[in-house]
Amino acid sequence: RRTLELFDRYRDELRFEMHATGLLIAARSVEGLHHFRTIFRRLRELGYEGGEPEELDGEALALLEPALDGRTVAAGLHARVDRYVRPEDLLARLAERLRSEGVPVLEGSNLERLERRGREWVLSTTTGDLVAERVVVAAGLQTDRLLRGRSRRLRMQPARGYSVTIVGSGTPPRHALYLAEARIGLSPYDHAVRIAGVFELGASRAEAPRDAGAKLLAAARPYLSGWRPDSDGPMSTWAGLRPATPDGLPLIGELPGHPGLYVAAGHGMLGVTLAPATAALLAPLVLHGQAAPELEPFDPSRRI
Repeated sequence: RRTLELFDRYRDELRFEMHATGLLIAARSVEGLHHFRTIFRRLRELGYEGGEPEELDGEALALLEPALDGRTVAAGLHARVDRYVRPEDLLARLAERLRSEGVPVLEGSNLERLERRGREWVLSTTTGDLVAERVVVAAGLQTDRLLRGRSRRLRMQPARGYSVTIVGSGTPPRHALYLAEARIGLSPYDHAVRIAGVFELGASRAEAPRDAGAKLLAAARPYLSGWRPDSDGPMSTWAGLRPATPDGLPLIGELPGHPGLYVAAGHGMLGVTLAPATAALLAPLVLHGQAAPELEPFDPSRRI
């Protein structure tokens, strides 16, 4: 809920597009929705006020979203509260806004190490040294390397994910889709559709397998009819390593024994989703020393 409030607040200021048609979870069997019903029930028990998802049969699902095949999808859920953005567009608009406010944004400058000198932190980068009183390390998997030796409990491992962005043929989806059994998501943008998924533990390189695009397209096809993910047009494939923690919770807070050094990393598959709420909770701690109770489960010094 906090993330949605923040995205709504800054959408117009940053001029990025946030799609609000909701999320459709499509399953090829009624049993395929069991996991998702459980999730929504648990969210209600925890006090989440995001509204009840509407359950639809295959015919109603295909009527609402013509890209789906009403003959092969058996049931679905429509979660109207869900939104989605194009991550690279969001980040470009954020950088643009920061620069307009006079905030330096360094690109192509790699941070090599952090060193405490007196009451300040020295950041050694490939383009020179920077000095700061307080530092927030939000560097994904590189957080491990940058903070190595400062905490034995700060552990993350890579989990590779990849996507393919394709024009396809027919009428593109009007909603964000999650294909239950295939465990992949579809995000329709202005001129293409992105098909993404996978959480491969043990991968060490941010490179998509040679057949990644073909696998994603093949997994999506059985659910689709009005739009087809044909591979004979322009197609771009992307891969990245997600920072995963052993207990699945991100690391957010001040690093014990290192005043002025904070961490915000380990968000796994939910980096964009949790970024606004993470920043909203971390900023008062960094700026004013005010630690919100909501941060307790994410304490970087916890035993994991």
